[in-house]
Amino acid sequence: MVIHEIVPAERVGIAAYHAMFEHTSEGVLFSTPDGRITAANPAAAALLGLGRDEICRLGMAGLVDHEDPRWGLAIAERDRSGSWVGMVRFRRGGGRMVEVEATTRKFCDPEGAVQILSILHDVAGRLAVEREMEDLSARLLELAQGDELTGFQNRRGLLVAGNRLLQVADREESDVRVLFADVENVQELNERLGLHAGDAALQAVARALSVAFRKGDVLARIGGTQFLALARDLREADCATVMRRIQAHLADPGTTEYVGGTVGVSFGWTTRQAGDPASLAELVTRSDRGMLEAKEARRAARRPQAPRT
Repeated sequence: MVIHEIVPAERVGIAAYHAMFEHTSEGVLFSTPDGRITAANPAAAALLGLGRDEICRLGMAGLVDHEDPRWGLAIAERDRSGSWVGMVRFRRGGGRMVEVEATTRKFCDPEGAVQILSILHDVAGRLAVEREMEDLSARLLELAQGDELTGFQNRRGLLVAGNRLLQVADREESDVRVLFADVENVQELNERLGLHAGDAALQAVARALSVAFRKGDVLARIGGTQFLALARDLREADCATVMRRIQAHLADPGTTEYVGGTVGVSFGWTTRQAGDPASLAELVTRSDRGMLEAKEARRAARRPQAPRT
């Protein structure tokens, strides 16, 4: 077993402390309680973008961001307990601010004079990585809840956004209109024109729904050819307007040219009135049923009538 000798600090020597001061990657400042800086190491100079003599000339008053309220709390805690650790802003050369993790401690030198040791750690790189991870997490969440082809919510996203809309409707005692849409001829378009035509038809329906509904409404692609839209405070007359806009967009020559043919869609509406406890799943079922009933009614209207005898 190897026994490591603990070397007393006084035997290390002043040269060792000087080497550490000069070569550590952490910024180090020595100052007096009134803010006069007596020494700054090269890492502090690099962090603050100033020469060491300039740092000493400016003192703490010229380096700290006086609009950062954390400085007052830091100084108060340091004076109360003798030390403090936390995030504060410094002013770099050129006037740019930098977030620094600082550790400060009061001590007495051999002559008994009070001095302040401040160790500065540059966290810009860490903060950049944290922001990058936050952005990545948000993007992954978006991908998990979004439909890549149309940009709409998928079923997972619908559960989040749809239930949030229902909660708001319950709180404000408002009605919710639900539209179920099913694209009928995707397979026929795929067989006749290729897979790109079916995808184009789904994108055309998504665009039509986006044009017809409002920004705060929830739009989702919940299946291969199925879409759902939820809207609060939509009147009966508004529903008719929505349908006209959807049908006008799908019948537009630009849309048919983009798809390569006419897009056939069946629609079904249902309403969740204020006070109705129906869940999101129930609304999907009810609007789907309404769509099927509307489709059957159209088929029945197209059937030839038996001659009267």
